[in-house]
Amino acid sequence: MRLKPAQVKLICQKLLLTLRSKQLIVLKTGEAEILSKMEEIFVKDLKVEDEINAEAERLLEQVAAQSGGNIDREKMFNLIKRELVKKRNAVI
Repeated sequence: MRLKPAQVKLICQKLLLTLRSKQLIVLKTGEAEILSKMEEIFVKDLKVEDEINAEAERLLEQVAAQSGGNIDREKMFNLIKRELVKKRNAVI
């Protein structure tokens, strides 16, 4: 995970504040409970992305070994990652 827990908390707080100030949401439960759930979901999504990145890196190594290393690693990584995201129906 690239973000620290304090950063995730700050992002969620700012997001909730923005949504409330623009009257895009009405809270039906306490703010602390909502922030906690937002942070939980945010961290879960970051972990999914980390898992996808790790799998893409493993697959990239296999492709590189098969091709003798004559590939654009960044392009191939992004292509593999895109396919994994699609396969998992993930949003990142």
